[in-house]
Amino acid sequence: MLGGSTLQLVAYINGERLDATEMAHRPWRDLVKHPRYAELVLIECGLRAKRVTSHMGRQYFAHYPNLECPVVHKSETPQHLAMKQALKDRINAAPGWTAQVEAAHPQRAWTADVLATNTDGRRLAFEVQLSQQTEEEFVRRSQRYVDDRIGPVWVVPKAFDWFRVQLPMIVTGFGKTSDLPGDPAELMELLDHQPLIGKMARSGAIVDAVLQPRFTWPHGTPRLQWDTIQRLEAERAEAAEAARLKAAQEVTARQLVGQEEVQRKAERDSLFAVQAVAPDVGAVPAVKAGMNVWASIVRCSGSGHPFLIWRLLEPPARIDLRPYRPGPESLDRVLVPVEAWLQAAGGSLVRAKLVTVNRPGKPLGFACPTCNDLVQGRWVSSIPNSKWSAIAERIQAEVDVPRPPEPGSRPGPPREQTPRPQMVRRPARIEEGHPEFIGPRPWALWMSEARDATEIAARQAAKDARAVRLREISENPRYIGSANGFRFQCSDCGGTFEDDNEGIHADAQCLARGSRNPAGSWR
Repeated sequence: MLGGSTLQLVAYINGERLDATEMAHRPWRDLVKHPRYAELVLIECGLRAKRVTSHMGRQYFAHYPNLECPVVHKSETPQHLAMKQALKDRINAAPGWTAQVEAAHPQRAWTADVLATNTDGRRLAFEVQLSQQTEEEFVRRSQRYVDDRIGPVWVVPKAFDWFRVQLPMIVTGFGKTSDLPGDPAELMELLDHQPLIGKMARSGAIVDAVLQPRFTWPHGTPRLQWDTIQRLEAERAEAAEAARLKAAQEVTARQLVGQEEVQRKAERDSLFAVQAVAPDVGAVPAVKAGMNVWASIVRCSGSGHPFLIWRLLEPPARIDLRPYRPGPESLDRVLVPVEAWLQAAGGSLVRAKLVTVNRPGKPLGFACPTCNDLVQGRWVSSIPNSKWSAIAERIQAEVDVPRPPEPGSRPGPPREQTPRPQMVRRPARIEEGHPEFIGPRPWALWMSEARDATEIAARQAAKDARAVRLREISENPRYIGSANGFRFQCSDCGGTFEDDNEGIHADAQCLARGSRNPAGSWR
């Protein structure tokens, strides 16, 4: 460091301490005439020094020009030196107190910016800190004074609200780049929020407050506070790590439980399919009915009770991954052939119960008739084709099935059966304009739109013909009607249609290969 770049308030001549803040103008000016002025040195490095007067009349000591100093001196700005001067003057004005700038420990353990000493022996070290400093450094420097029974007081430009350790601080708002006042005493009139009293106050008033005998510091020593904070943080970190490990163990345990549950489900699913048995239709043949019904004998996953489940669609050759849900299987006309086959089979075998599953849409599901355990849809889908048997077969066309009597008809001898006309195969595609075209009819059925008696008669005849056609469809054993009577499901292929729009379901064309249109819908 080049000489002259460091400003100090204290220097020594032959062991005599010289304080630039205490020297009057004439002694300061005549210092160069001192016979031993050439022996003026800075205490920290022992190198020759000189007196310096700033343009504002401030008095400092500095290195003699062109000297190379091996010691890194404490960097003090004019603002720093002015604040020390103001503190010294304020303390000296207090009764019983004297102040000394740059007071050093005998072994140089510390050097206080301003050391205040009372006649009763109390000592306070005022440290002016205008530059940045870590909390840990504040604690370390404060504890050095506490170890020598000196109370540290920090003079800072702003409050350090984020500090965890509580230290006595006087906030001035005056930093190392602030404008220098004409008189250092003006710095004691600076107004700011003071943490020591929790409200706005002037700097000089807080200096006076800490000099009072009643002033005490209840927060403990800096080292005690720091050690307590470190211990609590270590405990919190340890607790957080323990909580993290516990959470990780719980996650692992849940994963293991989940894996075990998945394994149990897989074993239960496979066991359900393994235990399923196809009904022996060799011993008890399929009953004749208006539809085909396939059935399988399964066992309850909980109690092991056997019971019968059934379906209207032929089981696929490949196992369907989609859960199977019964639909029209719950209709009475479907349950009749199921009960008929069970009655023919005899024994204790019973059919499954149909229950509503608590899921969106409220679908139906099979359940054990004994313990009410639900049969999962995926279990039904996992049963291979080989474990299903047809327990009901659709009545062929050549079998005459008498129609049930019309409601309200009188009992009497059976009426002569009128032979049905031979079915005529419809063309694969019916163009618009054909009477059997599925779409807008070429004639209107609304009677209110008729314009004369002839049109009324034509429309009435059309309505009667359509009613006859709907009755024929509803009485067709191949179709399962809905509750409203206008939607039908084909028991051959499972397809549905509305009103008299049979399409390819007529004459069982829906079972012929290639009968679906390119879009995949039923016609």
